[in-house]
Amino acid sequence: MNNFYNKIIAEDLEQENTKAKLLSQTSTLRSLLQLIAVSMIEFSRETLPEGELNKLSGLVERLCNPTDGLPIEIINTILPSLRSYQDPSLGWGWFKDSNNIKPNLSMQLSDWVAFRNSRAGHGVIDEKIAETWLPKTTHLIRQTLKTFKDFIPNTSKDGILLLSPKLSNYTVDMPIIYRSSPIVISKVECKKGIWKLKGQVLSNKNAEQFVVTLKEDNIFSLREARNPERYTLAEVIVENEDLSFYHNIPNRETETFEGRKKELEKLNEWLNDEDSRMCLIYGDGGYGKTTLVLEFLNRYVEDKLELSLPIPEVLSFHSAKLTRWTEKGLENLQGVANVMDECVRELMRLFMPNLPKDWYQVDGNALIQKAIGYLKQEKYTRDDILLIFDNTETLATDTHEVESLGEFLVAVSKKIGRLIITSRRREFVYATPIPVRELEEGECLNLIKRLAEDCNAIAIQKAGDARLRSICKQLTYKPLLISALVKYIGTTKTSIEEAKQNIFKRSNQELLEFLYEDAWARMNQSQKSVCMTLVAAASPIDQTTVRKACQLTEIPLEEFHKAFDETNFGTTNSYGEQFKIELVNLAEQFFEKQISNLQLAEQKNIREYADEVDKEFEKINTIEAEYKQDRVAEAFRSPFAKAAKIAAEKGNIENAEENYELAICDEPFNSALHDRYAWFLFHKMNDSDRAEELWKKSIELNPNNCDAVVNMALCKYRSNQIDKGDLLIEEARKLGRTFAFCNYNKAKARYYSWIRSSDKQADIDLLNDSFSLLTTATRNNSHKDRYSAKVEEEIRDLFFKVRTQKIKYLQQTA
Repeated sequence: MNNFYNKIIAEDLEQENTKAKLLSQTSTLRSLLQLIAVSMIEFSRETLPEGELNKLSGLVERLCNPTDGLPIEIINTILPSLRSYQDPSLGWGWFKDSNNIKPNLSMQLSDWVAFRNSRAGHGVIDEKIAETWLPKTTHLIRQTLKTFKDFIPNTSKDGILLLSPKLSNYTVDMPIIYRSSPIVISKVECKKGIWKLKGQVLSNKNAEQFVVTLKEDNIFSLREARNPERYTLAEVIVENEDLSFYHNIPNRETETFEGRKKELEKLNEWLNDEDSRMCLIYGDGGYGKTTLVLEFLNRYVEDKLELSLPIPEVLSFHSAKLTRWTEKGLENLQGVANVMDECVRELMRLFMPNLPKDWYQVDGNALIQKAIGYLKQEKYTRDDILLIFDNTETLATDTHEVESLGEFLVAVSKKIGRLIITSRRREFVYATPIPVRELEEGECLNLIKRLAEDCNAIAIQKAGDARLRSICKQLTYKPLLISALVKYIGTTKTSIEEAKQNIFKRSNQELLEFLYEDAWARMNQSQKSVCMTLVAAASPIDQTTVRKACQLTEIPLEEFHKAFDETNFGTTNSYGEQFKIELVNLAEQFFEKQISNLQLAEQKNIREYADEVDKEFEKINTIEAEYKQDRVAEAFRSPFAKAAKIAAEKGNIENAEENYELAICDEPFNSALHDRYAWFLFHKMNDSDRAEELWKKSIELNPNNCDAVVNMALCKYRSNQIDKGDLLIEEARKLGRTFAFCNYNKAKARYYSWIRSSDKQADIDLLNDSFSLLTTATRNNSHKDRYSAKVEEEIRDLFFKVRTQKIKYLQQTA
């Protein structure tokens, strides 16, 4: 690869125009820095401990849309760890001046980035500037090639990319060359779990654009994109204060939202009125009550509303679902209580994603009282909770049921939290009413035109305004009917009159099928089975459940996504390699009806698949829940602590540090908070001295804080104080850590100490001790112990590394 870049430098300088030369050299330096960053991350992923990789997560996420300064940040972040755990001589001249590099390369490249931003990126380059920066840029390329020669791979005879012998001839899997040429990365994205890299060939003659599919296990999976949980932490600014809250609000039901300005204003007024406990949004079917509520709530989450203090700290959305799986197949839930209880349980899943059995052994008022007790324990009041309950009209039909429903709603709103309700009728509750009626004619006209463009409904696009107004009037200005008409015309390419006749002759239930039957008909049986399995399962629809359902029905994941994307059943939210699917309520009802139409044997198959999906989801969540330590909730109680957590996750280090300092002032005796702040300083800011002081304080405040003891031990190990680290790890074992966990960390410390050693023969006992400790840890890792699944995976990974190094060492000394 060095030869590739030297050849490109020569080609760049052959151009006559100075500005053109500078532009070419700039592209070459950009490509080189990206290549080094990618090689460094990939090598780090295989060789550094998991804790060291956490500091890279935000940077790797930003690498999906790379900027010129980003590779410098990546090198600054990961190079100290590589020197500590691998070889102190790596990248010599980057941080400090050397005989050949003055000032240090990091400073020179930072100046280059500043020049790029002020001139090439956002300003003007004249001939004088070009003449000054052309030799500087060429010099920077050559200095970078020398400084990071170990991270610039060579191509073997088989076309494999290998790093230097100093880095164990590590094989680079990322496609950092294309058709034997270096590249510039333009974008990396993941849709439905499939990673793709978009780039350009580094060439003055043919900078070909290309797209390649990456392996599922690529460097971008380092990002902290955990399983999307039922509840998400979001942040808003209210009266100049940064506030956070948890929510499970589904995405909008439509991107073509039109009108409803008055209703949105009324909802906002109610939200800011602390005295009103309930808000009732009511109106006939098809007018868009759910669409209105989800539009409002999504604007809330996106910080697009004028809010007053205080705001709710939890927003919990629940839709009335009248079906569930039993041993007899799909059955209707009977009575109001069974469904209303689920609204309360949905709220409690914020704290316990997999609710214990005792939450299903009580109902009605007993369940409410149990929830109140737990919320008080978590220091939440009834004003901190906002519940949203959709489609309550489905719960009660006769007078007695309606009265029972009203009593339950009143009890929940008074004792647990404020309540937004949607219904087709005026419920018997004291609530702020917001009627949802037909759209205004002008709003309907805008809606039908926007939908026609989105759905490519040619017949609608060709119609004049007068004709469209007439259609809207015939459809009684109902958004649902207008949407159904336009989507049908867009799919079938029929005339307006034929589509209208299809709509007018159908009942509400038939209209539901009309909306989705065409898309359903285009799906094959396996794709249909996946949809029905996901609806029948109780678990959220995310990458875990979808992959399991696809595995059971023997269909590739990509094939399901392709079919699903061609429908209007719902939306897919991508979180990198993770994703979450939100079904439209009507689509969910449609799937349930399809299940009920199956033969009993087929229903049984779907039920069994659904059970397997739920088991898989529960297994994954149990492992995550066990590994997720209790100090998280304890540490992030205050608004400042929550703001610090959010800022750190977004990569805003400066803001995170500031909020951590404020949180410490707010809760000076919170041991868990001190531990988390220390972890942030150690892993995100490389400030081990301040981190160690905070861990000491954390242990002083709570000697039983096992997490702080473990983290302090790891800090000692990092500075090669193995004996002190061992003492702390033994203390952690007394506090509850398993024998396998403790041996694993002792082994890891010894292994990396040997890797860093300048005299590996003299320190061979470190490698042998590491191997012995891992062997013992493997034998004593009980699957019933806490963290066992995660620890076992880490032990296996390190054992492979240690064994490989032992074999290499024995071969070299034989």
